[in-house]
Amino acid sequence: MLMLELLKYAATHTPPAPDERVVRSLEKAKHRQVQWVLDAGLGPLLHAATHGQRERVPSAWRDLLLSTDLAARVRHGNLRDTANEILDVCQDNRVAVTLLKGISISEQHYPDPHLRPMGDIDILIPKDVYGPIESALLDRGYLRMTGYELHDGAVHGTPLFHPTHRVWVEIHTALFGHARRDGVFGPCHVSACSRDSTFGGRSVKRLTDELQLLYLASSWAQDLSHYDVMSHPSGLPPLLDAVYLLKARGFALDCESLIGWRDDEMPLASLYVMLSYLSRRGICAVQHLPLLASSQSIVGPSQCRIIHAMLDHYLVGGRRWNLPFPPPVPGRYSLRYQLRRHRPMERTMRKILGIVKDRSRRRGGS
Repeated sequence: MLMLELLKYAATHTPPAPDERVVRSLEKAKHRQVQWVLDAGLGPLLHAATHGQRERVPSAWRDLLLSTDLAARVRHGNLRDTANEILDVCQDNRVAVTLLKGISISEQHYPDPHLRPMGDIDILIPKDVYGPIESALLDRGYLRMTGYELHDGAVHGTPLFHPTHRVWVEIHTALFGHARRDGVFGPCHVSACSRDSTFGGRSVKRLTDELQLLYLASSWAQDLSHYDVMSHPSGLPPLLDAVYLLKARGFALDCESLIGWRDDEMPLASLYVMLSYLSRRGICAVQHLPLLASSQSIVGPSQCRIIHAMLDHYLVGGRRWNLPFPPPVPGRYSLRYQLRRHRPMERTMRKILGIVKDRSRRRGGS
């Protein structure tokens, strides 16, 4: 599969070095598979992987790959300019900013930042300063997305649009709305795992590699749970994020900082599914994978194989989800996990029913 070869290329090569396996795969790939990769925003990476062998690239894709690369460079320049402007606003207001997702990892771990497709810029700031920062950006000409409805537990405000650079910005005040305050994505732990860094010569914060991996894997698994996401290849860039981050770390992790959150199993389960897939498909060998597997009880061997098969056939294989039931993700089809998840509600209902029965007995005996 073309996407598998691109993942292996990311794990073993640095652009502009070409890869014979990617070239051969592109020569044999169906139109659907190539279009799927392009729709994921990975045309620049495919262009880099076939660099120097232009004559072997099918004519239908040759000029298109070059144009996607040039467009991605311009796009990333606009993203950088917008990010720098936001950081200046936050600095003027003495607000510390943590970079999230693409705008952070593209500059930190990708060989060329424009190879990482981005639909928007994501930053994290303290909740109590959200209002002043949003107002300052609106004063600079940013526009709120019309018709956007904030729901309870929203982790970011209404997306803002830079009309000149044509870039969307999401200002987060939390990583996940449902995260426990004392959990791995709680504010205290996120703050403790944010490290000083720079972006464009400006001071920023970035998540530690371990927390960033847990965050991207959890976001990825959450996104894959929706039908509409599985009908689009937007789940591919997070796999590349993990590959490039792990590559920078020599494919070794500080497992102690990961398994220290055994009481917050879903992030560990999501990360296990992602890393075990990369390992099983021969993309990269991840150290301590058995220890990560034993640190969670949500995804067992059978469920893991089912999820991997889904990734092979649909997400990596370039097919839209066409089944009448939701995609398998960590915990969804695990009876043990679903029972455990609903135990608090079960205990509450038993308590309520017990009180009602007790009152009925009292009325009957008076």
